[in-house]
Amino acid sequence: MKLFESKYGYFTADGREYVITNPRTPRPWVNVISNGDYSIIASHTGSGYSWRGNAGQNRITRLYQDLIKDNWGKYVYIRDVESGKFWSAGWKPVMAEYQLYEVVHGIGYTVYKHKVSDIYSEMKVYVSIDSPVEFMLITIRNEDNKARKIDLTTYFEWVLGNFPDEHREFHKLFFEPSFKNNTIFVQKYLGQFPDEKGRWNNTNWDHIAFHSVSLPVKSFTCDKESFIGMYRDERNPVAMSVEKLDNKCDRFGDACASLQVEITLHPGEERKVVFTIGVAKIGEEDAELLAAKYTDVEIAEREFEKVKKFWMDLLERELVETPDMGLNIMTNYWTKYQAISGRIWAKSGYYQVSAGYGFRDQLQDSQIFFSLKPELAKKQILLHAAHQFQEGDVLHWWFTIRDGGPRTHCSDDLLWLPFITQEYIKETLDYSILDEIVPFVDGGSATLYEHCKRAIEKSFKRFSPRGLPLIGENDWNDGLNAVGTDWKGESIWLAHFLYLLLKEFIPIIERQGDEAFAEKCRDVLDTLRTSVNKFAWDGEWFIRATKDDGRKLGSKENEEGFIFLNAQTWAVISDITDEERKKKAMESVKKYLLKDYGALLLYPAYTKPRSDIGYITRYAPGLRENGGVYTHAATWAVWAFAIMRDVEAMYKAYRGICPPYRSFDIDNYWAEPYVTCGNSDGPLSPHYGRGGWTWYTGSAQWLHRVATHWILGIRPNYGYIDIDPVIPSDWEGFTYKRFFGNTLYVITVKNPNKVSYGVKEIIFDGQKVQRVPILSDGKLHTVDVTLG
Repeated sequence: MKLFESKYGYFTADGREYVITNPRTPRPWVNVISNGDYSIIASHTGSGYSWRGNAGQNRITRLYQDLIKDNWGKYVYIRDVESGKFWSAGWKPVMAEYQLYEVVHGIGYTVYKHKVSDIYSEMKVYVSIDSPVEFMLITIRNEDNKARKIDLTTYFEWVLGNFPDEHREFHKLFFEPSFKNNTIFVQKYLGQFPDEKGRWNNTNWDHIAFHSVSLPVKSFTCDKESFIGMYRDERNPVAMSVEKLDNKCDRFGDACASLQVEITLHPGEERKVVFTIGVAKIGEEDAELLAAKYTDVEIAEREFEKVKKFWMDLLERELVETPDMGLNIMTNYWTKYQAISGRIWAKSGYYQVSAGYGFRDQLQDSQIFFSLKPELAKKQILLHAAHQFQEGDVLHWWFTIRDGGPRTHCSDDLLWLPFITQEYIKETLDYSILDEIVPFVDGGSATLYEHCKRAIEKSFKRFSPRGLPLIGENDWNDGLNAVGTDWKGESIWLAHFLYLLLKEFIPIIERQGDEAFAEKCRDVLDTLRTSVNKFAWDGEWFIRATKDDGRKLGSKENEEGFIFLNAQTWAVISDITDEERKKKAMESVKKYLLKDYGALLLYPAYTKPRSDIGYITRYAPGLRENGGVYTHAATWAVWAFAIMRDVEAMYKAYRGICPPYRSFDIDNYWAEPYVTCGNSDGPLSPHYGRGGWTWYTGSAQWLHRVATHWILGIRPNYGYIDIDPVIPSDWEGFTYKRFFGNTLYVITVKNPNKVSYGVKEIIFDGQKVQRVPILSDGKLHTVDVTLG
């Protein structure tokens, strides 16, 4: 069965794979594959790149961002030796006329199926689960009625360190390639960090890279000009017009890697060959041993099975089955995979290359681990805490190799640490995390509880005389970077966020016996509620902020940008105001912001740059935060509508940003229909509904969370499971399965009365209960819920 089929592809029946049947997709549709250390991106055309650690500081192979050409990659050429005709294992770079072309993007792998001139090839691309090695496992079959002599030739360019490498003519002088045992090895005598005396350009790159093949090498080259030829390109390189490569391998060219092997195939015969690329840390790993161990067909096949098992064992610890197939596919597999492989591990995509972690960003992403492997969420929380200063503020982001980053003037960054910490405890009951000793960036250490406390205390020092938090350089919306740089402007969204945080964190403070701080937080809680309702209500919605000069942002007084989404949704989420104002605010969201493709971030879009607001106004109207659907915030609209029991609006807000449903207007959407996009264009854009900035966006985890916690309404809450679905009334019910440790819960919700919400009865292991306890006995527990 083909699910959500479009002119370009479809999901398989189990939702685990997306099959692309036409390579001419509106934009490159990619897979981001990572083991948490070594990562690759594989585009549907066969392009992509590799890195270890992060894509900015330790790039292995070269790719420059070009979503029009998609013309950089690790390519495999297939050539009929007798006729000289050649093509590639992926569609790129040759783009030959084909008899068959299909690409399967799976969870942890991509498979290219290509048939040209009666030669069928299948190339599986993936990364070892526990080693810094990637595989190109190729099966090639002769479907002709005569024997064929075929050679396979790889080609890619090295980077080996920082990227982008603007001074290529300088950097290329420091490569030293060598060839041994069917393997190209390469070192670089120029590292990206200073030596022990602080001298730049005085160290080696601290890895050795390799490229190897499982068959005897017919020929090879390490020189780009030898392979491509002057004034030619990858589509028709000179290498495909000569019998063999030149075996050039010295320090005097432009470093690349190309291995050539030859096989003879009788009619119907099939052969397998594996190419590997990898890196070894000097002094810790052995490049020769890695190449020898993994460049073997049997080993490669075994590693492929390990990859598939690893991901299913992880992701299928939580599964849903609902009448909404799009929700099932995204919730069960793709949002989890995107958040983990793309955001937390690879930290990169085709639209953005990252060299590090964002303080607030991957903290939010780490919530994806709560239902899968909570110890990884704990690890992420502690990692972020270690990037806080003693004063309580934090690094806005930091490099993942050797640290370093900007000290934030952003007003919300620091508060995500206590917010995600309490969410973690709420789901796991792991209070011990609060006692973990964590260092500060600027020396000293303290418990995680103290880190959280200092973040909150720091925010208390950033209040206006009216009792509202100051926005500073910006809050969650980085694009509002000129609103409050003099530390006079106020953030209403931040007031909502802090209100919710304090409500949730005060019980933790009390449990710690820190009564004086708890009392202070209660005072601030009261102040926030009073001040927001006194100063921020604009008649039909809440304003977004005030500027340094006191003028309002997101108000009826504004001609453009007179309503902002987050100030309305978080008023509901935080419960900072009364029911009448919540209802009016969300009615205004429906009137101005809720569109076909989700909720807009603001309305109407700014049409000219405003130096008193920030770079958000410098986008074209309808692009990204400037009047587009910013998916991260649009997920919070789903949450707010669910709380308000506005099922029609909630479901419209969800389906508008649920990628599979964009398959039905895919030429308008452009983006991959199997992962969330960072944004889609608003109504003022000529490309209304166009998706962009896919993979590397914080929206994936939130789309998962609003589906499980607020549509299905399954919420772990300090040792219990709160069950409060808000679903379309025509759903007959749904099933939710989740492990807590080694204990499995199967929750079956039935809706015989065709209602949208309201739990009538809960049966836990055959007994009627008010709340479902979370046990840790290693057994199966059933929960039967009836709505009505």
